[in-house]
Amino acid sequence: MSYSIIDLKGATYYAVALAVRRIVEAIHRDEHSILTVSSLLNGQYGLTDVCLSLPAIVGARGVEQVLEVALNESERELLIASARAIRGALDGK
Repeated sequence: MSYSIIDLKGATYYAVALAVRRIVEAIHRDEHSILTVSSLLNGQYGLTDVCLSLPAIVGARGVEQVLEVALNESERELLIASARAIRGALDGK
């Protein structure tokens, strides 16, 4: 999919730059904005020691709180599978 976007637009780095800009603004202005950012989980959804992109409150201290969105059982299983895949890749498995 990313290649089709590149073919149509010529590049995708502008969107990444805009996202980083938005995160930096939230930190600099201490906005306490809800943004989807990757951060280390500490028990959210029963997961620890892995970083996932989830909705979080972002302010002057960075990620101030990861928000747990209500998930049905299927969504929860998929989230846990994603976390396991990331952890496996980091562990070289």
